[in-house]
Amino acid sequence: MLTPLRLPHFLLLFALLLGIQTSYASHFLGGQLTYTAVVGTPNRYKFTLRVYRDCGGASLYTTATFRFRSNGCSSTGAPGDPADIVAPLLGGSTIGSDYCATATGGSSPCGSGLPTNYETGRYEVEVTLPPKAEWRISVNDSARPATANLVGQDNILYEATLRNAVGGQTILNNSASFATIQTQFVGWNLNTTFSHLASDADGDSLVYSLVQPLANCGDPVAYRNISLLGPYIDLSAGGVSCLATIMGGTVYTPTFPLASYNITGNCPVKTATPYFVFDPATGSVSFRPLIYNPAVNSPENKYVVVVQVDEYRRLNNAYTLIGSTRRDMMFIVVDCGANQNPSLAQLRINSSATALPINTVIPVIAGQLVSLQLTGTDPNNTQIVTMSSNAEQVLPNADFVASVPSTQPTASLNWLPPTNLRSGLYYCTVTTTDNACPIKGVTQQTLTFRVTNTTLATKAPHNTTSLAAVPTPFRGQVSFTLAKPGVQTVLVFDHLGRQVAELKSRPTGEVVWQPGTGVAAGLYLARSVDGRQVARLLRTDAE
Repeated sequence: MLTPLRLPHFLLLFALLLGIQTSYASHFLGGQLTYTAVVGTPNRYKFTLRVYRDCGGASLYTTATFRFRSNGCSSTGAPGDPADIVAPLLGGSTIGSDYCATATGGSSPCGSGLPTNYETGRYEVEVTLPPKAEWRISVNDSARPATANLVGQDNILYEATLRNAVGGQTILNNSASFATIQTQFVGWNLNTTFSHLASDADGDSLVYSLVQPLANCGDPVAYRNISLLGPYIDLSAGGVSCLATIMGGTVYTPTFPLASYNITGNCPVKTATPYFVFDPATGSVSFRPLIYNPAVNSPENKYVVVVQVDEYRRLNNAYTLIGSTRRDMMFIVVDCGANQNPSLAQLRINSSATALPINTVIPVIAGQLVSLQLTGTDPNNTQIVTMSSNAEQVLPNADFVASVPSTQPTASLNWLPPTNLRSGLYYCTVTTTDNACPIKGVTQQTLTFRVTNTTLATKAPHNTTSLAAVPTPFRGQVSFTLAKPGVQTVLVFDHLGRQVAELKSRPTGEVVWQPGTGVAAGLYLARSVDGRQVARLLRTDAE
């Protein structure tokens, strides 16, 4: 059985001599800068910086300084560029909850000498940006903690770009928005899958890439030599000597930022081949960390990974880059003991008896409901597993309903794509989380949908309006009100996409449905004939 490396004392000393710092002071673990267009005010944007700091030390900074450049990294800026804006720290910070209650005395750990945990902070500004070929927006903080893969405790730069003048056109844009947090605890020697999947309110095409972290504008942070670990990984166990020779490059890189290897061959000398798989279509990464230092809050367990998301929009019959944002995050390796990560076991489409692999590309027709049945599993079969998803954030008109957490939970994902949704691939993630102690096991897996047979729209899919139905759930009668008054046609579909009713709204726009006794309990979707107004109707048999 593979016994991955815990850094021995002589390697720790060697690493210290070469510059891995042992200071455990509080620093930034990651962050991202995103923006949204302010409705009704031309060229005005709201910029939001979310940061993650090690909550074992000093508090978050009370302010953050936003800088706006239209001439690259010039420190002076161009005529007409807005002045730097100092924004206050907003309320509502969040403490990480990855540790179990037993391990933390009933609360999340935050204090000197405790295992690494994170606290989030948020800063926001609004500013008018005249149309330019490229705006570069950034916030600079000090400093990163000592890590296994970067040289020194450098500054950290959060950056986004906006191109609001393209080919003589003024462009309105909203940046991509990530659905997952940026500080992740990952199990030593556990196969790990994590998603950087983002959503885009404008329906732009997103392309993901792994990039080098920045200390300042145009100033990348250098990577450490992998050879700090020595040329071998020590796999010796039970008195049997065994080493694995490290193959591949000698320096960490953006595409290989973490000590993750596949081990092949036989003792006394095996082969360690780099294993860090990245999907540019979804931002998903898969790896297995093989290096771990048991010292509390050790830098040797921390790895910085930076993902950039570029947005492309079809302008003048060509896909054009109109903006980007960088996600600066950290993976922290922890010892999960005998725990194994949970995962999705299988999926079924429209109650089919055939179970399909999770990587199945799911066919969808715009305007027709597709229903997925998902099952979670955990190799530690006594652990309780929770399921969640970002489907409702990234798929218009989607609904995700999970069962009560259990040893084998289930969930249903129902999606009624608007009739005007463009053909192409669409994604969402499903997260399974166990209740292991002291640290929870987590897996994020991506579901892929292929939408076909659609009518191309002049408006983006985010123009769909969700209508609130009352009561929820209902038994005998349910009602909702359309966005505009007038008599209009509304169609009701069951979870298999079959039409079960055709309704007419009242002159006020109110719609009332009284299904007959032959209509089973379950989820139904009512939509206007243009597909832009949707209400979720959940019928129950309970009194």
